[in-house]
Amino acid sequence: MIFKKLAKISLIALCSLLLFFTALSLAAYFSESGKILLPVKRKESFSHEGMEEFPPLLLVENNKIVDPSGRAVVLKGLMPPDPAVLHSRNRFHRRLLQEIKDTGANVVRIPVHPENYFHDRDYLWRYLDPLVSWAGELGMYVIIDWHYIGSIETGRGDEMPDLDIAPKDFSLQFWKQTAAYFRDTPHVIFEIFNEPAFITAATWARNAEELVKVIRGQNANQVIIVGGFEYARNLSWVKERPVDDANIVYAAHIYPAHDQKLWGEYFGAISEEYPVLITEWGFLDENEAVEPSYLVGDEESYGKPFLDYLEERNIGWVACWYDDVWTPPMLKDKGKSYTKYGRFVLSNLGVLDQKEGNSTSM
Repeated sequence: MIFKKLAKISLIALCSLLLFFTALSLAAYFSESGKILLPVKRKESFSHEGMEEFPPLLLVENNKIVDPSGRAVVLKGLMPPDPAVLHSRNRFHRRLLQEIKDTGANVVRIPVHPENYFHDRDYLWRYLDPLVSWAGELGMYVIIDWHYIGSIETGRGDEMPDLDIAPKDFSLQFWKQTAAYFRDTPHVIFEIFNEPAFITAATWARNAEELVKVIRGQNANQVIIVGGFEYARNLSWVKERPVDDANIVYAAHIYPAHDQKLWGEYFGAISEEYPVLITEWGFLDENEAVEPSYLVGDEESYGKPFLDYLEERNIGWVACWYDDVWTPPMLKDKGKSYTKYGRFVLSNLGVLDQKEGNSTSM
């Protein structure tokens, strides 16, 4: 009789365990890397008990970015890989943001790849919510970069993901949700579309205004970053058709292959009237690489002249990538030291003494 009762209890326990794991498997899903992603707690909007200590809301005043007191703010920082990629490498944690802060950065740019967002319905809460919290706690601004590369209208582009939604529809959907969620979060900055390409200036300007209106429609008043066309390098269109909004910063991406004689046309002239931020730049070390050709350069031929040009015009910048895999990398040896490019970047953030610094996040 005792054995029958024990067997019955064991059977019930086994069934309960099977039901639990069945429910878990139905609730969970897999990331692109194969990691199991469990559902996370969703909130209606971002909240943090220490938000009054976060960096204040930025504003545009003529061609400058200013804080509420009118003091000019020059943003300088770094960009790590997509948070989903960081998660797949067990690098998604507050220590990484602390490490970026320790370089002297006052801003971190977070690239949200649409395919990762599409395949993880909890992406906003799983990644962006904690990142925004960590950045705020550390006194840094955070740029949320919608990392499409190509045409928002046609979907043309070698790096455009194959998704069951048109890029324009997805972009409007993303910004409606994201702007509404972070509308009361002062240190968040929205970068509407990473690199417009295979699109005319007029078409891009029209689409940019639509994205800006969607964000403002959520009562989000933060700075919005609008990039140039031709993979974001060319802002010349802004002379004729600036975005109709009072709090816009324009972004350019400039790499070694972009002729220095055209820097003025691409973004220098625009910076005399409107605030400009370089949200991507970088080079491969020692001219050793031949591919990708647009990155081939070095400190003397590109890095120093470029940062000198920006310094003369009080233009801020974000360097990519703060990583040991994505190109061009600032880190090497599994994050234990810096590439020459990485040392150059960090020396210009003011804290690296040209030694082989350490990275503790890997």
